[in-house]
Amino acid sequence: MKLAEQIKSVQIIFLALLAGQIMFLFIAVFLVQSGNVKPNDNLFLILFIVDLMIITPAIVVGPMIYRGFIERANTKKLTQEKFILYRQGVIIKLALVEAPTIFSIVGYLLTGSIIFLILAIGVLILFFFHKPTLEKFAEDFNIPLSELE
Repeated sequence: MKLAEQIKSVQIIFLALLAGQIMFLFIAVFLVQSGNVKPNDNLFLILFIVDLMIITPAIVVGPMIYRGFIERANTKKLTQEKFILYRQGVIIKLALVEAPTIFSIVGYLLTGSIIFLILAIGVLILFFFHKPTLEKFAEDFNIPLSELE
C-alpha cells in the first residue's frame, strides 16, 4: 500500500474521532437546551477544576509523546517502519487531545454551564489542528514530499 493511502487511513481515524466529538457535543447541547437534562449547579466547581486538570496535561503530554514516537521512528531506515510509529504516535496524540473534549461535554451535560461548552469547543478546535497529512509526515521526518508521492 502506498504511503498516501496509509495516510488516508489515519485521516479516517482522525475524522471518526472528530465526528464522534461533534455529534456528542450537538446531542449534549440539544439535551440541555430542550430541558431533558436537569443541570446540577453544585457540581460546577469540582468539574471545572478537574476539567482544567485534564486539559492542561493532555494538551502538553500528547505532543510530547508524539515527538517521542517521531524520534524513535527517525532511527528507522525504511519509510514503512517510520510510518508505523508515526501512526501509533498520531493515534495516541489524538486520543489524549480528545479526552478533555469529552470530559468538557460531560461537564456541560451535568451542569448546563456554558463554560464547559466553550472549553469543549476550544479543545475541539485544537484537535482539528492535529489532522494528519502527508505534508506533516514529510516535515516531521525531513523527507522531501516528492519522494513520498
